[in-house]
Formats: sequence, structure tokens, C-alpha cells
Amino acid sequence: MKIIVRYFLIVFCIVFSGCAHKISFHEIDYSIGAQEHDAGLTVVIDSHTLNKEVSIKSFMTGIANSWDVQPGKMVKQVADIELPQMFKDYRFSEVYPEAPPHITLEITIQKYEFANFRATFILRAKAYSADKKVYFDNSYTEVGVRQGAKMFWGGAFAMKSAIRQSSFGALKKIFASLRLDLTNVLFRNKID
Repeated sequence: MKIIVRYFLIVFCIVFSGCAHKISFHEIDYSIGAQEHDAGLTVVIDSHTLNKEVSIKSFMTGIANSWDVQPGKMVKQVADIELPQMFKDYRFSEVYPEAPPHITLEITIQKYEFANFRATFILRAKAYSADKKVYFDNSYTEVGVRQGAKMFWGGAFAMKSAIRQSSFGALKKIFASLRLDLTNVLFRNKID
């Protein structure tokens, strides 16, 4: 009887003791294979967006655990990898520059969610000229690959990886569309 009680207590402690985990991407580095333009871009992600956190809980991986996803930091990490490969002069700011010398791209997160084993991102991007003319104001919606099997087999240990992988996939799709829109701006306005 004592052994059963001990096992019950161990299982109870494992199931109902939880941790909070902050999630953004680890160091990432990859090539997009894009042409680098002799143009400048300042990406503006305000502090509210940059510091956004979304808490996620999952019965499958232990309801006592929570994962605090930092989608704003994820967006910045992907922007810092992809956009300098496209623009010779890349800058980042948390505030709109007073006198922007080139294209300014404001990015905000309209929605981030991790549900049904996958991430959903909705980003809004507004591109402006140096004289504050709006080039485009678009929303981009993408969902990442489902991670149900990873979560089922890996439980709480695999949750971080599942969130990262699905979020990264959704952001890469969004940035592919965003890069196409920026390329159209460059060619339409012959900034290069």
C-alpha cells in the first residue's frame, strides 16, 4: 500500500507541478537566396509588439506548465536574418524615425495563437517612402505545420520545440510574401 501511495504522490507532483518557459528562437541563421539591393530599409517594431507575450497551456503536455511565447522577438529575429540579405543598408528601431533616409517598414502583430498543435501568425506591415508616402499596408496570415505527434510523444519536453518549429514555419511563409511586396516597391519606384 505504501508503494502505491508513493507512486501516486510522484505522479501527482509531476502532473501538477509546473514551470513557465519563455519561448523565442535560439540563434538562427539561414540564407534566403535573395538579390541584395543597393537600398535602405528601417524596420520599426514598437516596444508593445516587441515585448508581447502569449501564454499557452496544453493538457497533452501537462496543464500545470505554461509556455510564454514571445512572438514579437520571433518576428524581429526573422527580420534581422532575412531583410539584411535583401537591403544593403538595414536598420532596426522601436520608434518611427523622424527623417527616414529610405524605406520604413512598420511591423505589428495582429494575432498570435498556438492552437490545434500549430501556430498562427497575423502580421500587419506598412511600408513608407522617405517622404512618408504609403507604398503598401498589408496583413499577412499564415499557419505553421501541425506538431501534434511531437507533442504527444515528447510531452512537456517537446512543447518548446513544437512551438518554435510551427512558429518559424509560419513566419518564413509571411516573410516570403513580405519580401515579394518589398521587391515590387523597389522595382516600381526604381529605388535600387
